[in-house]
Amino acid sequence: MIEKDNRPVNLNLLTISLPIIGLSSILHRISGVAVFFSFPLIVWVFSISLKSENSFLMLSNLLQNSIAFKAITFLILVGFGYHLLAGIRKLISDAFGVGETLESGRVLSWLVFGATFLMAVLFLFYLF
Repeated sequence: MIEKDNRPVNLNLLTISLPIIGLSSILHRISGVAVFFSFPLIVWVFSISLKSENSFLMLSNLLQNSIAFKAITFLILVGFGYHLLAGIRKLISDAFGVGETLESGRVLSWLVFGATFLMAVLFLFYLF
């Protein structure tokens, strides 16, 4: 006979206290989706920049003068940077076993967040 499970179910992700490793994993997946959907925009801007010297200068001028274009570029760079660093962390964990324990996984997750923050600050200085 199958017993009914009477444990409470909480499906609201905003009320769940995730460990840093879980948050890192979820953000890695979200950044992967963001990178995937921003890829056509990146290819389109790259193709415009390669059409002619005038189109390249127009994009260069747009990047220097448009706050919206700078913000979109910043978000894409930070999303790609985080996805890259979290992916490298995952590859190191899978290939060499580094970060398999709870404490080392926590340290590596904080390291990825810290490196992403430093990268974001560098991108801010470069773009703005």
